[in-house]
Amino acid sequence: MAQNSQSLLENYQGTMLVAHPRLPLGNPFKETVIYVTQDNTNATIGLVLNMNTGTSVQKICNEKGILFTDGSPKIYKGGPINSTALMMLHSNEWQSEHTQEAGLSYSVSSDTFMFEKIGNGEYPIYYRIFAGITAWQPGQLNAEIKGHGPYTDVHSWLTLSPNDEIIFGSQGQEQYARALECCSQQIFDQYI
Repeated sequence: MAQNSQSLLENYQGTMLVAHPRLPLGNPFKETVIYVTQDNTNATIGLVLNMNTGTSVQKICNEKGILFTDGSPKIYKGGPINSTALMMLHSNEWQSEHTQEAGLSYSVSSDTFMFEKIGNGEYPIYYRIFAGITAWQPGQLNAEIKGHGPYTDVHSWLTLSPNDEIIFGSQGQEQYARALECCSQQIFDQYI
């Protein structure tokens, strides 16, 4: 009996993707770390974790008429698609009006109520807010990871189990370097 080709694909929801160091200059995903929030037969969706926009969560809250006094949390560029949509990746003990599971330990929320809750001091243990998403067509991410045509190892991603410290504890180049180091350690541990 023939098996559905979609069932042969791995499900990457809840996986971190680390851009391969050989990704060429000019590629928009060079030195990025992505968390995959959804992977199903329609699409794979993720959030770029390490691209800080410089815009504060405080500014977004104030534009929505919500008092939020902490100017330190920033909005991250989750990806090039739907760049005006705001989404929160957070620890899954917290919920808002529109919250969905995004792996074993994390959820995503995307509604105005999430800003009202943080404005009232109701925070998740861990959170980061993103503008935009990254998406792949069905089977595309699997082909990129496996190096199946038309993709080669230059297009590949390194995969990593999620880790609070890497997802929420750093940003930018430091976050990429930490994720890459964890990938190297994971590979090393497989052979020892």
